[in-house]
Amino acid sequence: MDKFIGFFRTVSYLLFLAALLWSYAYMVGQVTYRFDTNGDPVYMVDRNMYFFGAMGIFIFANAVCAVFIQTLKKITTSEDGVGLRNRSLKLDLITWTKGFTGILNLFFALIMFFLGLMNLAESHESPTLGFYVYLGPILIIAWFFYLAVLLGKRRS
Repeated sequence: MDKFIGFFRTVSYLLFLAALLWSYAYMVGQVTYRFDTNGDPVYMVDRNMYFFGAMGIFIFANAVCAVFIQTLKKITTSEDGVGLRNRSLKLDLITWTKGFTGILNLFFALIMFFLGLMNLAESHESPTLGFYVYLGPILIIAWFFYLAVLLGKRRS
C-alpha cells in the first residue's frame, strides 16, 4: 500500500503541473474565477497572478504535508506504545498523510482543469463540468473516512 501511495503522490505532482500548464497556455489575458447565475463573469484576475497563485498554494500545501510527515517520523515508537507512540499507528498516519497529499494535488489539478475549461481562449461553450466540481471534495471526504477507520483500528 505504501508503494502505491508513493506512486500516486508522484503522479499527482505531475498531473497538477500538467493541468496548470495546460490551463495557463490556453487562457486569455484575464482569468474568470466566479460567475453569476446567468454565466456572466463577475471576478477576474490576470493570468500570471493565476499561475503564480496556483503554484504558491500547491507548494504551501505540499510543504505543510511534508513537514507533518517529517514530524511524525521523528516520534520514537514501540510496538506496545499508546497513541502516536504506537509504531503501527504512526506508520499508518504517515501513509495516510502521503495519500492525503496526493488527493489534495489531484483536487488542485481538477480545479485547474475546471478553470481552464471555463476560460478557454478559443471558445466560450460551457461543457458539462459537474464531474470536476464534485470529484475532488468527494475524494477528500472519503480519505477522511479512511482516517477514521485507521484511528478506530485496535492496536496491540
